[in-house]
Amino acid sequence: MPGETGVDIMRYLARITAVSITVISFVAVSLLQTKVTHGAKLQSITKLAESANLTQDGASRGIGREAFIGEWRVKCAEKTYRNGTVLNSSEDSDESLIVVESDKDGSYRLYKFPNGFGEAFPRLRKAASNQYTGQDTVNGIATVVRQEVGIQNEKIAIKQTTIDAPTNKTEIDMSCEGSRVQTTLRFPAEMSENAHCQTDPTNGPRPETKIASQYKAVLPYSDGLAAVALVPAGDSSLKWGFIDKSGKVVIPLIYDVVTYFHDGLAVVGKAYGRGRNLKWGVIETLGPQVTPNVHYDAAKILGEGFAAVGYARPDRKGLKWNLINRENTTIRYGFDDFGCFVNGRARASYTEGGVVRRGFINKVGDFVASEK
Repeated sequence: MPGETGVDIMRYLARITAVSITVISFVAVSLLQTKVTHGAKLQSITKLAESANLTQDGASRGIGREAFIGEWRVKCAEKTYRNGTVLNSSEDSDESLIVVESDKDGSYRLYKFPNGFGEAFPRLRKAASNQYTGQDTVNGIATVVRQEVGIQNEKIAIKQTTIDAPTNKTEIDMSCEGSRVQTTLRFPAEMSENAHCQTDPTNGPRPETKIASQYKAVLPYSDGLAAVALVPAGDSSLKWGFIDKSGKVVIPLIYDVVTYFHDGLAVVGKAYGRGRNLKWGVIETLGPQVTPNVHYDAAKILGEGFAAVGYARPDRKGLKWNLINRENTTIRYGFDDFGCFVNGRARASYTEGGVVRRGFINKVGDFVASEK
């Protein structure tokens, strides 16, 4: 540059360099901000997508849950085995009703009508999409019962396998297939009343008017407790429980049917499905439910602190009965029938090798054959 000294030139170049650095810095910062903003947007979108996926998965789980719960009309077939060889096979001529209900812990239970799946009551959990499995043990731990259920397009397939635990061999295979029920199915209730094992308490004392007026229905006292009923909010049917003589609720009002107490025990029933079909259990005067679940096909009180619970078996006609005490200890398993206890013993019968054996049983389960 003419007329400028070397010092001036150096100052000019320094100014140019500073401006260039400023421009470059501005561009770099702008690009960085753009990248950060774009990254934040991408991260936000990713989170939204993840949230949407979670919501969709949750909805799917909800849909699957609702798809399983409800009522199904099925036909069942059974096979019985001995030492791994098919001994007998049959197919039901009539349809059965399956009611699926969920427990508070998210598991599921199957109730089959008019006759159930047997003594076992597996708790089912989701194993895969629209597939559910569970198992239970009966006869102590000698028998394992497994259930597997699959649903698809409003169709259901159920498989129940009964296995002898010591040998791990299959004893019974039951398979049921059908579709969702859109109508109401109702079956007659099958329960052996305990009236023949006790005196009739219907003419006995009832709760005083002040207490009785709090309920829709009240029955006389039996073993110090009176059955009372109310219609819960949002329901249309009476729910029964028991109160003591002070009016305190000892057994909650959660049952659809109850009997009088006899020697500390009573039968209770719960209704399942739109048809309000009944299953049965046993309770005691101290409050706890003797049978953990109300899922038996029948129940009866035998006196002297004993009860019998009845259940269908695919390989047998009629019901089989277990003799239990108030601690739900099984004294005898798989009998044809039990009578009332009198002076420490009760009539009993069972089938062995096609022969019916009759006699008496005592409180510890000893059986003495007798035709008298």
